[in-house]
Amino acid sequence: MISPTWIGQSKFEEEKAVEWAKMGYLALAIDVYGKGRRAEVGAQAEALMNEALEDRQQLLDRLLLALEHIKDHELADSGKVGIIGFCFGGKCALDLARSTVDIQAAVSFHGILDPPGLEQEGDIKAKILVLHGWEDPLAFPKDIVDLGYELTERNAVWEIDLFGHTGHAFNNANAPDQGMMYNPLASDRAWQRMAHFFREVFA
Repeated sequence: MISPTWIGQSKFEEEKAVEWAKMGYLALAIDVYGKGRRAEVGAQAEALMNEALEDRQQLLDRLLLALEHIKDHELADSGKVGIIGFCFGGKCALDLARSTVDIQAAVSFHGILDPPGLEQEGDIKAKILVLHGWEDPLAFPKDIVDLGYELTERNAVWEIDLFGHTGHAFNNANAPDQGMMYNPLASDRAWQRMAHFFREVFA
């Protein structure tokens, strides 16, 4: 499962799905906004994302629906399911893992890390990989530490990789004045680390 940036499902996620398919996986670029809604500019993206964040349970329900959809696919191995997400999609990946649903892996690329506030309990089943820029203005080092404590308290198997001199959206952004800038080294290393992580989890 590939969860989108705040823009919504786009060519970026579709290209990632193709990369996954080339590695031998069944890949689904999911739509969390619904009704074909996509953003063309930042203001639209912010409005769509904020709407989704107003009801984190509804957002989780949409993720769970996408999960059931891909598990029912004729090519799927329902015992080997993972999710990756970018930016807002990273938050979605972590939210799905926090729900304790039976998935095997969750990977957040420069995600937003705050918990959903749904009073969830129990051990997190998914192994978690967080790939993050040290200078990300949307999730500070304190937020990274808080996430580590949260995942530890819920007995998750987790790893956080931090990239120095790297801001938010290091896979695809070009807004240095906002702390968002494409970093080819971090982007390549993060993708390689993710690929190895999934090979290890699904071995």
